[in-house]
Amino acid sequence: MPARSAPAPSHNGRRPLLRDDVHAKIKNAILTCALAPGAKIHEQDLALAHNVSKSPIRDALLRLQSEELVEVLPRKGYRVKPVSLVDALDLYDMRLVLEQACVERVIDHASDAELRTLDAYRHAPPATDLAAWIDYNRQFHIAIASLCGNRRLLRALTELIHAFDRLTYTGVAGLAGSRVMQKFADEHRRLINAIKVRDTRKASALIRTHIEGSRKRMVAAAGEPQLNERSRRSACASEPRKK
Repeated sequence: MPARSAPAPSHNGRRPLLRDDVHAKIKNAILTCALAPGAKIHEQDLALAHNVSKSPIRDALLRLQSEELVEVLPRKGYRVKPVSLVDALDLYDMRLVLEQACVERVIDHASDAELRTLDAYRHAPPATDLAAWIDYNRQFHIAIASLCGNRRLLRALTELIHAFDRLTYTGVAGLAGSRVMQKFADEHRRLINAIKVRDTRKASALIRTHIEGSRKRMVAAAGEPQLNERSRRSACASEPRKK
């Protein structure tokens, strides 16, 4: 039997616990759609794939179930929880509210030096590398959230942004390598510019347009091109406050 590979060191230099490492790897596979929505998964298959026993796999699946990423199939194992259009629209509604509030707080409370750290996200990875682009997109939005000065808002928005990886993948999977991907990076740069000059109205409008564009791409990719009344109301209800 081959030796089990040790988990990679974490950002603080310490090796994560085996069960945490396994959980992180399976979760990443789900969020990046390497394990597709609706895919059936079995403890034994995952144990072989990750070269571990069933115990950390079972622990990881229980945690992922509590995070609503997998669901139990009685006497059949597990499956990756599908993303319904209703759930997706709920997530977009929530993100619109939280991220607009976050951007406004960043403009109000972050120092100039902190705002300059966003310049690191002006350049996106190659549009042909979809996994790297999704990682860049996630880290960009988390970087903004990290400057909001509110730990609870940061925690809620970070969890939400991580949950969006699957929706982001759905919306851009067919666009890898296209000029549209450059348009997304341009939107990030315009948002950085508005935040750095502390233009609350413009930054709030830009993040709203950015999220609404993502929602429209996801809905179209899911085969539901019509925009429902709820979605239009959501956009109207999120008009930026004047300042």
